[in-house]
Amino acid sequence: MPNFYILLPCSEEEKDILISDLFDAGTTGIAELDEPEGRYTLKASFDTREAASGFGVEVFEDATDWVTISHLVWKSRLVGERFYFAPSWSDEATPEGRWRIDYQDGAACGSGEHPSTRHALEAIEKYLQPGMRLLDLGCGAGILSRGARLLGAGLVVGVDVEDDSCHLTRQLSGVPVVQGMADCIASESFDIVAANISAAVLVNFADEILRIVKPDGVVVLAGFGVEEADRVKQIYGLPLLGERSEGEWSSLVFRMPAMG
Repeated sequence: MPNFYILLPCSEEEKDILISDLFDAGTTGIAELDEPEGRYTLKASFDTREAASGFGVEVFEDATDWVTISHLVWKSRLVGERFYFAPSWSDEATPEGRWRIDYQDGAACGSGEHPSTRHALEAIEKYLQPGMRLLDLGCGAGILSRGARLLGAGLVVGVDVEDDSCHLTRQLSGVPVVQGMADCIASESFDIVAANISAAVLVNFADEILRIVKPDGVVVLAGFGVEEADRVKQIYGLPLLGERSEGEWSSLVFRMPAMG
């Protein structure tokens, strides 16, 4: 189905009001094009010609097949030794000996395209034994929760500050999800805590994250840049089981001290 778009020249002062009006009119997306002398042109897309025509300017038709283009970007891939990530629309057969996880294409951190997601799941695959308890902190679309369940975890619990992420993880993985952060978990009870979130959150909540890991348990941290890894290592101060980087992204795996 074709998309329709309009071009609206405006000044800096007019831009925010015009953007608000465009969203009220049902635009599906706005691109800001810089023009000379501090002016802008807003390119606003609409699903129908009727919606686009409401601004009284010429309506252009964009026949680009964005669905097909999107499908070319979001690809299936092997992750770790046992997983196969595929976009939700894919009808490709799952490779023999692999568990399939369908991801929400369009959100990098909700798919196997993002290094942080892959690194965290591969660490879980390495250290999780059947029956272990895992906390998925910053669960997002629930990929780590789904992976842990497939690996035979005895209990998986998701935690996220975003209501949409909590709902999505419950829907896709079937695990219990708590809205909040690590401090909403009552006591030390998890063999593995996996946190795929920003360095700032990992640093600010380090004490709470470590509090809920069992002695001799594993802490999987991802979602931060390579330039932030040393800071995270310093704050956590635990024996390092593994460190990985891919492009600008880094991940760390620690071991909690055993009792005694």
